[in-house]
Amino acid sequence: MFGFENITANNGWAMAVVGASIVFIGLVVLSFVISQVHKILNFWEQRDGFFGRRKKQAQIEEPKPIKAPVTIQHHLPSVKELASIYRPLVAQLKQPFDLLQLFKISNKMDLPHPHLSIKYLREAGILVPQGDGTFTWDNQKPY
Repeated sequence: MFGFENITANNGWAMAVVGASIVFIGLVVLSFVISQVHKILNFWEQRDGFFGRRKKQAQIEEPKPIKAPVTIQHHLPSVKELASIYRPLVAQLKQPFDLLQLFKISNKMDLPHPHLSIKYLREAGILVPQGDGTFTWDNQKPY
């Protein structure tokens, strides 16, 4: 038996109709789902509202104050006070000395604003430049 006789004898027509029906129903369901994707996505975006989890209105809370770190402003002492602070440091150095050495010592001692302090001492004439990049301490100043 070959051909249509074999298909009819083994229920081939029924299997072909059922297979075609399954494929057709699958395509119909797929086209329906694709046509409703926008509703599904809208539902997904608003899922909290549908399930009652979302509050009716978000209450406005008072902003919490931000605790900023307290900064302590160190005011630079007067030239007289700077001279009394830096005189013992300069006494440790060999005359003439390099400003870098004085800066390193003032950093180790944790003195505030060593750059500005050294600048003010230079402007006041207490630190006297020697011309070759070294400085000396002027003991003749009344400070």
